[in-house]
Amino acid sequence: MAPLYLGYANSDGTVSQLTLDHYAEMAGSGVALVVVEHTMVHPSGIATPNCLRVDDDRYIPGLSELARVIQEKGAIAFLQINHCGRYAFVPPEKWTPSPIRVGEAMTKEMTREQIDQAVQSYAAAAKRVKEAGFDGVEIHGGMAYLIVQFLSPRTNHRTDLYGGSLENRMRFPLTVFDAVKAAVGEDFPVGYRFSADEEVPDGLHPEETVMLARELEKRKVAYLS
Repeated sequence: MAPLYLGYANSDGTVSQLTLDHYAEMAGSGVALVVVEHTMVHPSGIATPNCLRVDDDRYIPGLSELARVIQEKGAIAFLQINHCGRYAFVPPEKWTPSPIRVGEAMTKEMTREQIDQAVQSYAAAAKRVKEAGFDGVEIHGGMAYLIVQFLSPRTNHRTDLYGGSLENRMRFPLTVFDAVKAAVGEDFPVGYRFSADEEVPDGLHPEETVMLARELEKRKVAYLS
């Protein structure tokens, strides 16, 4: 079961009874693996008020219960982690690799400190996913969220080590992946969801995303979605 955003979480990002009921039903449907919808790694990247969150230890108990209800139905439980970047709902200043118009406002280019903080947030979130009892974690690197905003030439116009060439634009996604792997250990599966083709002239296309896939394969990604 691929991840699908529901908006069933409580308004503070904790797991609700409706969330538990939904995933228990899905896990009992006969699927082998359930990937729980994107769960936020940092307060600056929250999609909506009713998103699941994993940016603090206080979310671990509810997520543990979520993993348990999935596993009790006989399915493997993965949880997807994400930062929404320019699509974040909460902050007045959205985190984006380069200035992007969002509504009437222009975002600011992320600082190197913010980039480092984002990477650390993915790693810390993945560690909490493991502590909560999930069987694996999936990094959300698609659908125009923060990771793919760094990867895409459409949204990344940086002139430092994180922008320009494909090698530089891949730096943030691969740094996130490496940090997550280091946080959870070699025995914990890390999957990766990505956009193969943005289907706009100045966006990502398969000749570049194939290169990313090969780099992830070298790093022993559990699967590509």
